[in-house]
Amino acid sequence: MTETRYRRLLALYPRDFRQEYGEEMLAVLMTDPRRGQVVDVLRGAGAAHLRAVRSGHDRAARVVQIFGAILLLGVALRRSGGGLLNPLLSAEPRPIYLEGVDAIRLLGWGLVVVAAFRGWRAIGAAAALAALAGEIASPARFYVDTPASVLHVYWMIVAGGVVLIAGLVARGGAVARPRGLAAIVLAGVFLALQSPILFVHELSPLRSGLVALAAALVLVALIRQSSEIRGRLVCWAAPVIVTLPLVQWGFGGFIEHNMRHPESTRLINPMQWTVLVLVPIVAFVATSWLGSRRSKGRPVAADGFGGTYDGDVRRHD
Repeated sequence: MTETRYRRLLALYPRDFRQEYGEEMLAVLMTDPRRGQVVDVLRGAGAAHLRAVRSGHDRAARVVQIFGAILLLGVALRRSGGGLLNPLLSAEPRPIYLEGVDAIRLLGWGLVVVAAFRGWRAIGAAAALAALAGEIASPARFYVDTPASVLHVYWMIVAGGVVLIAGLVARGGAVARPRGLAAIVLAGVFLALQSPILFVHELSPLRSGLVALAAALVLVALIRQSSEIRGRLVCWAAPVIVTLPLVQWGFGGFIEHNMRHPESTRLINPMQWTVLVLVPIVAFVATSWLGSRRSKGRPVAADGFGGTYDGDVRRHD
C-alpha cells in the first residue's frame, strides 16, 4: 500500500490525534505492512473518536443528566396532574390514581435525579431506561389509531434518550450542586403547573406564560455555565431542539392527512422512522464536530459544579 493510501486511512482518526501521533503511526504502518492493517486502522479510529467524545463531554453530561431528568420529571408531573390533583381538590376523600406508564415515568425520572447526584451510574441508567420505556409506551398505545400521537411527544422521547446516554457518559462519583440548578428546578415546577386539571384550555394565557418562564429559566441556567460546558450543553440539546422543526415541517403533511382522513389513517413508514432516528444523531455529531473545531483546548476547565478539572483530578474553587 502506498503512503498516500495510508494517509487517507489515517485521516479517519480525530484531527488532534493525527497531529500528535500521525507521522509515527504512518512510519509503523509502512515499516511493517501486513494483512489486517486496514481493519486495525478502522478499529483504532473508531476507538479514538469514542474516547474523544467521552473526554470532551463527560463533565457536561452530568449537568445534562441532572437538568434533563428534572425537566422531564416536571413534564411527567404535568401529564399525571389529573390522577394526583383530582383527589386533593375533591370534596370527598379519594385515592390517588396513576396509570402504570405515568407511575413509571414519575418514579424513573425522580430516581435518575437522585442517582445523578449520588453517582449511581447503574441505578441511574436502569431508571432512565425504565422512564424512557414509559415515554415510548404512552403514545404507542394509541399509535395505530392516531399515529401523530408519537410525533407530538417525540421530542420528549429524544430527550429521554439523551438523558440516558448522558448518564452513561458522565464521570462517575457523587457531585456537588451544579450551577443554575435553582433555575432548572423552578423551570420544572412551572412545567408541572401546566396540568390540564388547572388549565382547561391548552392555549390558556397563564399556561403559555408558564411555558415562557420555564424556557427563560432554562436559558438562565445555560448562561450560568462556563463557556466550555455551555458549548457542550448545546451539543447535547441539539438532538432535542432539531426534532421540533423536523416534526413541524417534515411531518406536517402527514399529520394533516391523518386529521382530514381518519378513515384511511397512514402509519409512519420505514423511511420516515429512519429520518426520525438519524436526524437527532446527525445533529449531535455535527454540533460536536463544530464545537471541537472552535475549541482551543485549555489545561484547566470548569466543570459546571463550582469546581474545575485539571487532568483527572477534580478540585473546588
